[in-house]
Amino acid sequence: MKGLILDTTLKRSYVAAFDGEREAIVYFDAALSTQSSLIPACKKALAELSIEQKDLDGVAAVVGPGSFTGIRIGVTFANAVCFALSLPRFALTSFDVMRSVRPNAKCFAIDAGHDSCYAALNLGGALTQENIDKKDLPEGTVFQEDLLEELPAGALLAARKAFEEKEFSACAPTKETTYLKPNYMRKSQAERMKDQKA
Repeated sequence: MKGLILDTTLKRSYVAAFDGEREAIVYFDAALSTQSSLIPACKKALAELSIEQKDLDGVAAVVGPGSFTGIRIGVTFANAVCFALSLPRFALTSFDVMRSVRPNAKCFAIDAGHDSCYAALNLGGALTQENIDKKDLPEGTVFQEDLLEELPAGALLAARKAFEEKEFSACAPTKETTYLKPNYMRKSQAERMKDQKA
């Protein structure tokens, strides 16, 4: 099975590819923007494993939460590639990736600024998302910033499972042929300011 994974939700975005047990992880060039780094990173990851785009079995994208701009770029690119090549597409949330690294954690959190977090509670294996104040996070919460080095391996685990079992994210369910949708969890600052004026 051959797959490509995009995670543009982080400050240090990356692309991962796998072919059976072989895998390649390519981080974006810090000197370039996300959109300028994405295609070269994809090409490099696929080249490291000698995978042709036409031979992919699917593309997985981390759909958020995370950087608004990063999410839009990654989701749009994944949708375009899958449409052009008639490939299955799989949505992984940032929380799915974190859970692959720490499967027994009760809660996962991503800093959302202003002393708040995007959080996902692990309830009987299902992840339920909410915006929550940092002070209200349960004891034992796992923070994304503490897992940064492990996230690509987590994305590879989550994507392989999705590809093999045709399973989709509990947080952002999708069908193979449906366009991936961003998981923003809250409105952008511009949208919030517009709402305040209305």
